[in-house]
Amino acid sequence: LIADEPTTALDVTVQAQILRLLRDRAQARGMAMLLITHDLGVIAQMAQQVVVMYAGRVVESGPTAEILRQPHPYTQGLIASRPVPGERRRRLYSIPGQVPDLAALPAGCAFADRCQRASAVCRQSIPALLGTTRQAACFHTTSAEPVA
Repeated sequence: LIADEPTTALDVTVQAQILRLLRDRAQARGMAMLLITHDLGVIAQMAQQVVVMYAGRVVESGPTAEILRQPHPYTQGLIASRPVPGERRRRLYSIPGQVPDLAALPAGCAFADRCQRASAVCRQSIPALLGTTRQAACFHTTSAEPVA
């Protein structure tokens, strides 16, 4: 079952009903489920494994709990931009800068111009996706273990 942004613009109650319906249908039919979403709340609730992409490239993948515990800089930005239930209105975080032109990606990491950790190597080379259980494509991520 592939669901692309199945809960976008839905209130929390309807969102929960849709997610329950998707989960029940997938389980009843013995199907795997692929959710495509920007909603990290849905990811935390529904996904066992996560693949995070930026500008058409995988920047990290692995078990959901590990990704949310030690995220790639782009994923950190996504997490920071989520509204916090029960918190009074605050200005939501916005990842600085602009998404690169996909037809003319930079020579290095596509997220470098928006990343607080970026260095010269980030702008020169595309980081490899390294790790076994959890993989990350970042020159400055220490949580992904190198492949032996």
